Amino acid sequence: MLHITDNYYAISNNYGYTVARDTGRKNKDGSPAYTTLGYVGTIKEVVELVCKDKLHNRITEGDMELKQVLEFIKEQTNRIEEALGRVEL
Repeated sequence: MLHITDNYYAISNNYGYTVARDTGRKNKDGSPAYTTLGYVGTIKEVVELVCKDKLHNRITEGDMELKQVLEFIKEQTNRIEEALGRVEL
């Protein structure tokens, strides 16, 4: 399992990756509970899906102006790029 950022993970499978978000809850066996966000083929697609989900969650928290949304996207993109060490995807 690859930790992407915050509570987001990429889980390798036969065809690429399962993108999951840690819900903060535990399963009956005590293991972390995850919500599957989708299935993708590349790490670049993992990052894109994580960014989309983070944006969606941010918008559902309350009303936002377009300028705020664009600033949030830029901030999250920069955070992830820095975490990846500016690796070309």
